[in-house]
Amino acid sequence: MILRVGAGIAVLILGYFVLGFIADHWAWFASIAILLGGTALAGWILFRSRGHEHRDRAVSAERHALMRSVDKMNIPAFDAMAGQLLVGLDAKRVKKFGHRKNDLGCNFVVTFNNGQRIIVRAKKDDKTMRRRNGNRHVQILGGEIKARWDCDAGVLITNANLHWMHHAARNEAVAAQLGVLIVDRERLAEWIDTGVAPPELRPVQAALETSATTAAQ
Repeated sequence: MILRVGAGIAVLILGYFVLGFIADHWAWFASIAILLGGTALAGWILFRSRGHEHRDRAVSAERHALMRSVDKMNIPAFDAMAGQLLVGLDAKRVKKFGHRKNDLGCNFVVTFNNGQRIIVRAKKDDKTMRRRNGNRHVQILGGEIKARWDCDAGVLITNANLHWMHHAARNEAVAAQLGVLIVDRERLAEWIDTGVAPPELRPVQAALETSATTAAQ
């Protein structure tokens, strides 16, 4: 009993001196606490970021492999794949039109339940498209949306990369001006992989209204 009381008193005395020491050197202890807390937080953020980076690399590798298989498709197979993606939009009707002799690509007219229509051009990369950055195809499709197809907006689907280096801003600017949505290599890979259409095509009405307004301006 005496030993327990003595131990309790000793703890109280020790606590008193410890608290007094901390009070006299509070700035030093605060600095250490901030340093340790910051180090722990940085370590946690780094650990999480590495986890996300690892998953992102894995997804990227899978999509690169997926697009390599798309690159090996012949034109009819590529067109059929694009048609299946469009059917997944849950549209009222998807009508396919064949290739023209100048090989601009395969055309699909997609009609939605609200009566709005989009012209979708599936164009497999033939190297000239990538070399010319696809600008010609965007311009031709944009000029045909109303004049030839009587549609509200256009979509260009291709396995070419039209968003590399300084060409991305130019292509997007031309596409926006003409009411065309570009679904090129990266967006196409994500669409095939997840089965989820690009954000612009999920709320279809909003995408078409935006494209039609931009084209009118």
